[in-house]
Amino acid sequence: MWTAVILLLILTLTPARGFGQEEKGEKIYKQWCAQCHGYEGDGEGYTKDYTFPTPRDFTMGTYKFRSTPTGEPPTDQDIIRSIRNGNPGTTMPPWKRFSDEEVKALTEYIKNFAPDVFEYEPEPIKIQAPPFSEEMIKKGKEIFKKAKCVECHGLEGRGDGKKGWEENFKDDWGHRIYPRNYTYPWEMRNGSSVEDIYRTITTGFNGTPMTSYQDSLTDEQRWALAYFIKSLQLKRHLGISLILKRVDNIPEKTDDPLWDAVEYLDLPMGGQVIFEPRDFTPVISNVRVRGVYTDDRVAIMLEWVDKRPNRGDDGNPPDAIRIQFPEKIPEGVEKPYFFMGDDRHPVNLWWWKADGTVAEYTASGYEDLQAQETQNIKATANYSYGLYRVIFTRSLTTDDKNDIAFEPGRFIPFSVSAFDGREQEAGVKCAVSAWYYLMLEPPTPVKVYVMPPIVAIMVFGLGLVLHKRLSRQ
Repeated sequence: MWTAVILLLILTLTPARGFGQEEKGEKIYKQWCAQCHGYEGDGEGYTKDYTFPTPRDFTMGTYKFRSTPTGEPPTDQDIIRSIRNGNPGTTMPPWKRFSDEEVKALTEYIKNFAPDVFEYEPEPIKIQAPPFSEEMIKKGKEIFKKAKCVECHGLEGRGDGKKGWEENFKDDWGHRIYPRNYTYPWEMRNGSSVEDIYRTITTGFNGTPMTSYQDSLTDEQRWALAYFIKSLQLKRHLGISLILKRVDNIPEKTDDPLWDAVEYLDLPMGGQVIFEPRDFTPVISNVRVRGVYTDDRVAIMLEWVDKRPNRGDDGNPPDAIRIQFPEKIPEGVEKPYFFMGDDRHPVNLWWWKADGTVAEYTASGYEDLQAQETQNIKATANYSYGLYRVIFTRSLTTDDKNDIAFEPGRFIPFSVSAFDGREQEAGVKCAVSAWYYLMLEPPTPVKVYVMPPIVAIMVFGLGLVLHKRLSRQ
């Protein structure tokens, strides 16, 4: 009896943590957020050493993504937007699983890590986009240079500006950061719409070298700059296969207009984390693939952003790219192991390095890499304003049994590995793609051109016959 009374008193006097509305945010945070952001909100979660950028430290009360003037804390809606949308290009996913009530509770809990910062509700800036015009883009391009945006983001907006490589280019936590690549809208963490870009230009990113331009540029200038940056964005084309068109002549240069006229496929890249040394934070996140072929040759161009080239003459490995094919086109669905094949399914590798090396290899696993005796591939490469383009060319078929044979009309598996020398990527440390497919578009059969007019003539003739018969009756 007394035991029951004592338990009742304990339950009555002890706060019912986790059961009330005020504890809902804490419960959600500890279950879903603390593993990255730390149980104390200090960014010291389990994933700190395996993510780039590192998780946000909420205890400082410094928030990059805001709709408020520089130096001000974010509004509740700013935090909610970050939770709902996530941070593209990072390990912070969009959290759609929570109800609106749960997100509000989580927001209140996060604010408690720096209560002094949120003593009042700040006033957000007003955003009303003016009508689009080509003249706005033209003005924005001029402002992009005059406002010295190129010093960080580069002339073509790929994040390859000189300032981004200075030793002190870090955030307030002392972490190395890199200027944004504006051509990849899918990685713009504060949003990629013209309104999002205007907000970023106006408010800046607290805790980073990205300053606010609210005082240095007029409202009209900031909108012009936003429209210009928007115009730099590429359209990402995701899928599982790429069709290679037949052409009369293979382009010899990487800037040949033909390359921009053919179909392309974007490959999302992730770190190789199966074998040591693992690469948890690769900086090459996308490789674009294009291709064409003639009666006897095939050409495949790989394109990716590397904000600073490395040729291997500074003690770091050279930048590199390779494309992988199975030695033989699989008859069924089974393919070689995605990373450098396996004993039963060898792969054919085409490898280019920025030091000028071009080589063809055979691999039956990452520990069994052999340079082929006969080298049948050629490569042409160019680097310009943060962008690599490499063209591999080879005969459709060769006498080497280790070489993949390109047959029009058949789906051929391929994958890509990319290496950033400044990140010490070499060997098995690299960014990798999954398996995809390419197909050389088969020639159009002659009957496709011949049959339609024949059928049309037959129908016309039949119509005349019927017309005559009906006329006689």
